[in-house]
Amino acid sequence: MAAVRLEGVVKKFKAERGFFEWGRANHTDILALDHLYLDIREGETLSVVGPSGCGKTTSLKVIAGLETIDQGNVYFNDQNVNEVRPIDRRIGMVFQNYALYPHMISRENLAFPFRLRKWPEYKIDEKIEFTCETLGVELGALLGRFPKTLSAGQKQRVALGRCIIRNPSVFLMDEPLSNLDAKSRKKTRVEIKRLLNRFRITTVYVTHDQEEAISLADRIAVMRKGRIDQAGTFEEVYHHPVNMFVAEFIGDPPMNFLHLTLKKGKGGLFLENGLRIPLPTKKFQALKKEEYLNKEVILGIRPEQIKRAEMAPSSPEMHRFNALVEEAEVKMSGILLFLEAGGHKLIAAIDSTLPIKRGDKIELAFDTEKAKIFDRDSQRVIVS
Repeated sequence: MAAVRLEGVVKKFKAERGFFEWGRANHTDILALDHLYLDIREGETLSVVGPSGCGKTTSLKVIAGLETIDQGNVYFNDQNVNEVRPIDRRIGMVFQNYALYPHMISRENLAFPFRLRKWPEYKIDEKIEFTCETLGVELGALLGRFPKTLSAGQKQRVALGRCIIRNPSVFLMDEPLSNLDAKSRKKTRVEIKRLLNRFRITTVYVTHDQEEAISLADRIAVMRKGRIDQAGTFEEVYHHPVNMFVAEFIGDPPMNFLHLTLKKGKGGLFLENGLRIPLPTKKFQALKKEEYLNKEVILGIRPEQIKRAEMAPSSPEMHRFNALVEEAEVKMSGILLFLEAGGHKLIAAIDSTLPIKRGDKIELAFDTEKAKIFDRDSQRVIVS
């Protein structure tokens, strides 16, 4: 196993020019990784999430050595591997598109790297047998079949086998479940989790699926524009986001943001702009020191933290307000409400069996102690 560290990594790509753009002097490179710092601890699984084009896959390719870097350093443990060839980095990769050789049966796909090294047949057999034992009997049943005869889930199982058979020091997984149907995705996710728990191999797992990231990873790194905005456990990035981007990206539905003005009255601090929200706890006193009084700030509250007023406890921290239901969407776990309150649009995830329909006016409540306050300009969290 190896700890992996990226320090100030910069990766640029040449932008493709249109037919009429050739010869222009002011050609701009595409900055894929912008002084990226990322620390993956030995034996942990780090899931990297972020919007399309933010640099997730490029990060994996840099770790694997498939992309050279323009600046910075990549370390395995304390060894700088900038000049180490991909084949010598002991990387196991699983891709979205499986990357199996179509003209080889599954057994030969597993055996191929060892045949290149001219291993004796009995050693190759031992490797394949161990891999089948690790992944279960289903892989053994696929050994004699060509990729074109396999389902998406079966192809991914063979791809996983080819990844672990080489005994890598680092796993790199790039959207490995995205092509699977929901049932196969859940089943394969359990298999991957079992593998990661068994071998405790340092793993970087790229995904768009937050549920995958939460269930598989020890920590989550949220990436944007070639940089990591925040890395930590799910609880850390979910309950203590460092900025509005992380707060909105982690969570489904995303956090509600209300643009309000901070004011001070006889009863203390409050927020106002269509709604009037008192801030009674000491948690918000730091806002005075930051001189945010009479200025616009952004209040963040998660949909699942909004409750029916009759279900909310009676306490000074609990703010009650009236809202108009613009749409109600029934879910397995309750009702998703799209609301208008004081000129603001909100989403509430209500755990309720009571019938609620479009056009209803209802009273809701949320605990201000759980709310976040963000700076309007920097979008950094002020009060968490």
